[in-house]
Amino acid sequence: MKPRHALALLLLPAVLLAAGCGGGSSSGGSSASSTPASTPAGGGQTIDIPISSSGFSFTKTSVTAKAGTVTLNAMNPQSVAHDISLKGNGVDVKGNQVDNGGTSTVTANLKPGTYEFYCSVPGHEQAGMKGTLTVS
Repeated sequence: MKPRHALALLLLPAVLLAAGCGGGSSSGGSSASSTPASTPAGGGQTIDIPISSSGFSFTKTSVTAKAGTVTLNAMNPQSVAHDISLKGNGVDVKGNQVDNGGTSTVTANLKPGTYEFYCSVPGHEQAGMKGTLTVS
């Protein structure tokens, strides 16, 4: 009986360590998820601008934000790759291209003024996939 207890006591730290690593990992994922959420809480703003279910357009053509850190998210339900990008007033940033339910994200520190959000995939902006972001 005692050898079994000794073995259990020897294995317990390894089991707890493995559980702790798993917990740390999920906590790390959790903190990675909370990082974007904490940025808006720290004075930034997140705006969702979904991509239309078909064609070359966003579901919104104009949005507003307050000056500071602004994140634009564009969920793409299409099988055609799209992104969300932002330009104007010295800003030129491009989001990641996504398809099939993925979300393209772009973040910038914006001053008051007018900016254009658009899809940077060649030909898509020219086909009308763009809108206006007004920052106050």
